[in-house]
Amino acid sequence: SASVAFYNLDNLFDLVDDTLHNDDDFTPNGKYQWNTERYHLKLKNLNKVITAINDGNAPDILGVCELESALAFQDLLQTKGLKNKYKMVHFDSDDERGIDVALAFNHQKFTLIEAQNYPVKLSQDSNDRTRDILYVKLKSQINNDTLSVVVCHFPSRREGKAESEQNRIDAGNTIQSVLKSKCHSLSQVIVMGDFNDQPWDKSLTQGIGALSRDKCPDCFLQNLCFELKAGEGSYKFRGHWERLDQIIVSKGLLDGKGIDYLPASLKIMKENWMLQKGKFEGYPLRTFGGDKWLNGYSDHLPISIKLSLN
Repeated sequence: SASVAFYNLDNLFDLVDDTLHNDDDFTPNGKYQWNTERYHLKLKNLNKVITAINDGNAPDILGVCELESALAFQDLLQTKGLKNKYKMVHFDSDDERGIDVALAFNHQKFTLIEAQNYPVKLSQDSNDRTRDILYVKLKSQINNDTLSVVVCHFPSRREGKAESEQNRIDAGNTIQSVLKSKCHSLSQVIVMGDFNDQPWDKSLTQGIGALSRDKCPDCFLQNLCFELKAGEGSYKFRGHWERLDQIIVSKGLLDGKGIDYLPASLKIMKENWMLQKGKFEGYPLRTFGGDKWLNGYSDHLPISIKLSLN
């Protein structure tokens, strides 16, 4: 079998001052006093999570977001337990802060066939920039089957959920058109990311066209996160868990042939050591609270599934 996970790395910035993007907060004299020591602690903390996602192992396919650069991702993948396991796919996107998405895959189980990034055109403000959509096609070395993986990080809700909704619908539409051009009805596809929306919001149901398996067993894309229990989620906001990080599969992964989703394997990893104590008891223990260094992991929890490779 193979494990697939997605994790929002919560601002993994490298140590290089990037003159093209606004990364000044993450410099030694910036808001977060970002230095070698903090960077290496952050890498070590993320490593602790990633190497435990798959029942005490690292996943075979890992999608990430909130990453500044290929360099930062390389440094993460060079840490203990991850070293020599992965090949990575990364493109720089036009996001103002230089934040990207990326993918790592176990090169002993998968071979890269194709990788492409797709910018999202925002219809409300064409000068506004956001993260690209990443499309990667892999081949299983076990059964020679192919798997298309889309990794995304939808525009935030900073201006308010309603005000910013169209931006996320635009991102969803972009994914739908990418899949139309790259895939057919039997293709085996995983779409994963931080959608900054919940499974029932328009950017997912209409933009991407992902519904629940109950409602639409014949739909091309089915969002597994409808199956989470009430109160489960990957991000905590005002005391409530939200399902912002999601994994969506195509019906080709549910047909009992080739690569397949292992039933009931969807999981949000939530260990006690990943959570805050004290004032924000039970919230994910993040790197910074405001500008205070908490030496944590991420403000999101990772989400994963398992695949059978018959």
